[in-house]
Amino acid sequence: MNWKAIEATTVQDDQNKWDRKANARQFRITETGVIELSNGEKGSGKYSLSDLATSQMCQKLKIPVDYYRRLPGDMKAVVANHDLARMNGNPYLLRGKGEWIRAFLSGGYVAYNNSQITETVQDLLQGANVRVKTFVLEESHMFLKIISEDIKDTGSGLKAGVMIGNSEVGQGSVSVEPFVFRLACTNDLVVAQEKSFRHAHIHFTVSELNHRMANGISHAFHFANEALERFLKTHAEPVLNPVLTIKLLAAKRKLSLKFTDEIVSSYNSEPEPSRFGIINAFTGAAQKLAPLQRIEIERYAGTLLAGKW
Repeated sequence: MNWKAIEATTVQDDQNKWDRKANARQFRITETGVIELSNGEKGSGKYSLSDLATSQMCQKLKIPVDYYRRLPGDMKAVVANHDLARMNGNPYLLRGKGEWIRAFLSGGYVAYNNSQITETVQDLLQGANVRVKTFVLEESHMFLKIISEDIKDTGSGLKAGVMIGNSEVGQGSVSVEPFVFRLACTNDLVVAQEKSFRHAHIHFTVSELNHRMANGISHAFHFANEALERFLKTHAEPVLNPVLTIKLLAAKRKLSLKFTDEIVSSYNSEPEPSRFGIINAFTGAAQKLAPLQRIEIERYAGTLLAGKW
């Protein structure tokens, strides 16, 4: 993946997206479960709500979402419209795509789009000796992993990296997280979440966010370098029963038995009775998961590096 491919992907994904700020008096829920949104002199338009937008609307209106989903259409309209009236004109940001509302957010939400974030990162890292490792773009999240070709340990194949994250639909902050990449098996270890840069979609202008992200990326590479050195030292930290340790950690994390077996298999393919071997088993097995699940396991592996067993 390169920057041109990322730009092309985000431009294509942005097609037919729209935002509309509206107060609770400007729309209602119809008996078919869609939102009828007033467009002023142009009349009104009808838009279906995604599952996520439905959940967010229920949360804003303090309606139990499972209860709302069980209701027939006419009752949904009665319940939702009653609570919209009760909101006394509260403002909301509706993020749409075509005829769908993909997110139902508070009026104070500041939209930082994926295309803005990726362009900012490209500008900030222009001229740096880095490469894009992974670009994940899904409806709910975007993640961009970038590896430094300068901050590395040649003997072990470990390199420092940063992972940039965003959610356009209210499912996460703008984030910059340090990670360690292992060349031998292309594993990633996302580390030091407490030292990551995170900013919710509020308050900052785009220029202010860009400045904070620049500092966040610089700090993340620094912390990733520290984590790289820490990871190397885990070779010297023995674990008496690695397979049992893996099973206990997986059970504590409430991972499925199937995935636990994948972690054990990953360990057996590169057995090393040390903290390094345990961590590597988790990050190796994570490669078989879907992108967002993989990142969560890589983050968990980072807590194992920090000594949180």
